[in-house]
Amino acid sequence: MNRQVAEAEDKANRLYEQQEKRKREMKEAIERSRGLQIQRKNMEDTAKKQEEKDFAEFWRIRNEEL
Repeated sequence: MNRQVAEAEDKANRLYEQQEKRKREMKEAIERSRGLQIQRKNMEDTAKKQEEKDFAEFWRIRNEEL
């Protein structure tokens, strides 16, 4: 009888540990995804600013030529 109780407790503990591991893994995946989204957004912003700067420089040179 005690062995069955111990086995049931072990099974419950293993299940709990598996669930906690899955939760941790999901949280880590979400954080990685969030970080990548922020990084992508920053890169897009930087590229847009550079494009605007290049465009302004093009027209500055063009106006000087005229």
